[in-house]
Amino acid sequence: MFKNKLIVLSLITVCAIIAATVFVKLRAPQTEKEKPAFFPELTGKIESVNHIAIKGYANSINLSRINNKWVIDEFDGYPALPDKVKSAVLGAVELKINAPKTALPRLYHRLGVEGPEVEDTTSLLFTLEDNENNKLVNVIVGKPRRSSASQSTPGLYVRKPEEASSYLVDGVIDISAIKTDWIERTLFDIPAEAIQSVRIDHADGDTFTLLKKEKGQEQFELQYLPLGKKLASELIIKRFGSILSDMQISGARSQEKFEAHGDVIQAQIVTFEGIITNITAFLYDELPYASFEFRYDETLLDEDKSKAEDVKAFIGNLNARTLNWWFEIPEFKFDVLKKRSNIVMRDAG
Repeated sequence: MFKNKLIVLSLITVCAIIAATVFVKLRAPQTEKEKPAFFPELTGKIESVNHIAIKGYANSINLSRINNKWVIDEFDGYPALPDKVKSAVLGAVELKINAPKTALPRLYHRLGVEGPEVEDTTSLLFTLEDNENNKLVNVIVGKPRRSSASQSTPGLYVRKPEEASSYLVDGVIDISAIKTDWIERTLFDIPAEAIQSVRIDHADGDTFTLLKKEKGQEQFELQYLPLGKKLASELIIKRFGSILSDMQISGARSQEKFEAHGDVIQAQIVTFEGIITNITAFLYDELPYASFEFRYDETLLDEDKSKAEDVKAFIGNLNARTLNWWFEIPEFKFDVLKKRSNIVMRDAG
């Protein structure tokens, strides 16, 4: 008898749980999959996207797909970050309409959907086109979802330029109108302790070479130091060893479309591993540019010859990234390259 009561109670409990589950599901809001896509026509046209334009108030960028690779138009076709491009396009595909918002222009600024022409706005005009310049997406991307800490789904405010109504959509479009956000900023990183010598040649014939006689030597020496002269401060000299370390770029120009200008500086930097880096640097429109070409000299390799193949592969990867390009380099790097012999040495005594 007692056992039968337990069975009945168990059945009642199970039925109550099932009923509660069904009730919760019936009362639950629409899932994200049930919400309409903001760009329903884009799903089948992803492979047709061949151009991306992003315009902000102060910055803009254009990207094109050439030979199935995404490049930046303003940088003469320098490669863009493929994952970032993919994320931006798929982000547009995955936007779902959550709710309509204001259609009053005077309230657009609250959502950031006023458009990039408004001074100091955060609005971004995001456009996707096919290879025939047909617009597949044309949308003003505004601020992220403002409210409700309980909302777990990311969202943002958007508006189509030709429409008055704005919308809250579920999803993310990770875009920026700043060109450097779309490239790999770190070009290479060769640490200062690896540098054996640095030679600087100016166009007017001024030249000097700093070197270390052995690996582990802390300070550079000046080759052929004239009588009555000594090296400048340690701080000045030490900077020459860091020219190739953490080389960050802010842009690129094709050497086929853009030539060196003004007083060109040549530099050659040699490492203890046998890597020889030839640099050509100049200023154009007050911006410093440099090219980098790497080669290998096995006779310069230190005692560990087993590293030769790794060094060759490293050089191959470097040249694949740098050949035929001028790079906009940091000003402080160029300031080191442009130093003259009368700066690196001074009168003794």
